[in-house]
Amino acid sequence: MRIRSVITRDQSLGESQTMTPMIDIVFLLLVFFVCVASDQVAEMTLPTELAAGSVDAKQVEDQESWTTEIRLRIFILPEQEQASIEMNGRVFNDYAQFQTTLTALADISRDSPVILDIADDVELRDVVSVYDACRASEFESIHFAMHKKTNKKNGSSG
Repeated sequence: MRIRSVITRDQSLGESQTMTPMIDIVFLLLVFFVCVASDQVAEMTLPTELAAGSVDAKQVEDQESWTTEIRLRIFILPEQEQASIEMNGRVFNDYAQFQTTLTALADISRDSPVILDIADDVELRDVVSVYDACRASEFESIHFAMHKKTNKKNGSSG
């Protein structure tokens, strides 16, 4: 015995009724991938010069590298408004002369580490200008010196 179903299916819709959910999913995926792809950083290829023809191994003589630590102390003297820069014992009050000397040192050895020792009362613009001079001279490593603060009451660090 066959029981009659209350739900009647409309045969006139055909296969278009079954395709609608699939089309919706395709459009949702398309929107998702467009949104995700717009946040990615564009990758660039680094230019590389390759040797044409055969590759020959050449022995390179070891060159002595002259590296020394370059310590830059930035401070303000009480009688001056502008920051002074001390480079390994030599004090510069003229920024142009300091930058010329720093560039000459960089031409000798760019892999020398530069250490910036900054006094507490130095303004940020002076620190940034010295840091920019080091970057413009193309030094490979620039570091900032840190000092331990001492407790004035008992002399312990804190």
